[in-house]
Order: sequence, then structure tokens, then C-alpha cells
Amino acid sequence: MTEEPIFVDSSVFLAFFIDGIDAFEKLKDYELVTSINVIEEVTYVLIKEKAKIVSGIEKHYDLLKYLRDNPDFTKHVSKEVISDISTIVEEYNIKVLSPASHVLMFKIVEEYGLLPNDALIAATCKYYGIKRIATLDEDFKRIDFLEVVEV
Repeated sequence: MTEEPIFVDSSVFLAFFIDGIDAFEKLKDYELVTSINVIEEVTYVLIKEKAKIVSGIEKHYDLLKYLRDNPDFTKHVSKEVISDISTIVEEYNIKVLSPASHVLMFKIVEEYGLLPNDALIAATCKYYGIKRIATLDEDFKRIDFLEVVEV
């Protein structure tokens, strides 16, 4: 693996877990990295998706209340979600980085008009000198220092 690393965005993880799209297989020959905030976002979304299925609740804040009111469900489902994410991170040897500073994130929000979490991902790439990102999010295409890798 001599090529520069590819940052794996949350959309790639979520496409894998929710839609069954295996972009990881296409990326398996590359050095892959992601960040703690991506792992957090994927964990959160997957826990919410499982809670939607079980509870039938669609509204965001009602779903959060359900999760808070049912800590045993949250504990149970989070073990499954954590195991699933950990398996992918280990299987594809994805290095998990600490995110960049909020100051750099703010600069990217202002310069590129990204929402904060996407700006934090872009800032993390910039901070670590990562030039390529695997994502299904079109917003990253307007970041001049990132090349979007098609998955």
C-alpha cells in the first residue's frame, strides 16, 4: 500500500450497514482512515435505525426519548452496533484518527458552507494531509483540497 490513505466518510459505513452497499470491498487494497466523530455518527444513526424498527417511532425527538426511557434496549442494541462497526474497522484495518480542532472546522464551515460534522471531517483530512475521501456525500466535491473517490 504505497498510495496515500483514503478517508472513509460515515456515508460509506451507513450505506454498508443500512443499504447493503459494500464499498469496503472496493477499497480493501488501500490504506483506510476515518475519525472518531465518524464512528460516533455511524453508531448513533444505527442505534436510532434499530430503535425505529422496534418502536415504530419516526420523529427524531420522540425516538431519542424512547432510547432514554429504555436504557436496557439501548445497551442491548448498542452492543450489536458496536460489534458490527468494530468488525469492519478491524477487518479492513481502518485507522481511527482524532478529529481536527474546532477552529479549523469553523474555518471550513465559513469557507465552503459545509455543515459542522462534514466540515469537521474535511478539517480532519486537511489537518492530517489526507487528500482523498470515500463518500457518497456530494458536498465534499466542492472541497478543493479533497478528491472524492467513487465507491
